[in-house]
Amino acid sequence: MNQNQIFKKIRNRIAFTILFSLACATSAIAADKISIGYLSSTGQGKFFIAKDAGIFEKNGLDVTLVEFSNSGDGIAAVRAGKLDAGAFGSLAPLIHISQGADIRVIGGIMGGDQAVITRKENAGAVKKLSDLKGKKIATIRLGTADAIVRGGLKKEGVDWRKDVTIVELKNPPAVIEAVKNGSVFAGVTWGPHDLRAEEAGLSVVLRSKDINPGHICCRLIASLRKIEGRDDVYKRLVKSLIEAEELVQNDHKKSVEIIAKWIKLDTALVNKAFYSGHVTQDTDPNVKGVEFFWDFLKDAEFIKSDKKVSEYVRTDFYKAAIAELRKEKPKSEFYAKAENIFKSRN
Repeated sequence: MNQNQIFKKIRNRIAFTILFSLACATSAIAADKISIGYLSSTGQGKFFIAKDAGIFEKNGLDVTLVEFSNSGDGIAAVRAGKLDAGAFGSLAPLIHISQGADIRVIGGIMGGDQAVITRKENAGAVKKLSDLKGKKIATIRLGTADAIVRGGLKKEGVDWRKDVTIVELKNPPAVIEAVKNGSVFAGVTWGPHDLRAEEAGLSVVLRSKDINPGHICCRLIASLRKIEGRDDVYKRLVKSLIEAEELVQNDHKKSVEIIAKWIKLDTALVNKAFYSGHVTQDTDPNVKGVEFFWDFLKDAEFIKSDKKVSEYVRTDFYKAAIAELRKEKPKSEFYAKAENIFKSRN
């Protein structure tokens, strides 16, 4: 090997080392750190799937998931700037919006999946919400299930302020315990806690889809100050959740295993809860669904506001994300269907 060949070899090695270092540095820079709050629910499984299946990482996001036991605490963390995003029901964010909070709905996580539970000996007496008149009912403060039940009671002619006693508790386990020990007649909760209630010997007597068919649940939210100047980060977040939703549809086994690990529940029970038909996976922000639930809350006297709620929903992140996915996988029936549904609801 002559001198020129030696120099050429050295030069090539140096060039390779520099390019490799730059690639690593670029990769490190591209990973935007974000924190997302969630409730321990099978319905919020897309967060866990996007994390463990490497979807967040693929889209340049370094995500920390932070668990909350109720929507009130989660919303407070979003408003305080402690979280970049979160999913805490539909009632809590809409109440805060009605009160002037600087938060926006930027996507969806799920729909449905709320349940009314009672002791087995009382189950036969509850065929509809109005059968709870005169009873004591445990709810979770600012939970979607709470709104569904109070609004449903009013719709059936029962004044939830006078004709029943509402007991607001901290989390689903507290609701289950209150029903079990008889301190309340019935309680409202969400999956998989409905299954945990049945394991504890209680009965599910009503589902939210029977009370308010097609209702939205957990919306993905973020504060304006967190969104500002970071549109691309939030587009990649929504894109990751759409991809996780596709995995949910196409790989039940992997989805169930990941969710079971995060919520510490047997895989058979997770499969029963997640693919039960009681919960829908819904990354679309769904403006029409938000407007419908907003009006439902106003009618139930949860909120008093003249705001136009659609102005607090950002659809641009989903629109950009689904457009990218359609280009990347033009033959995907899932993405084509998702895009059409998005156009019909926003």
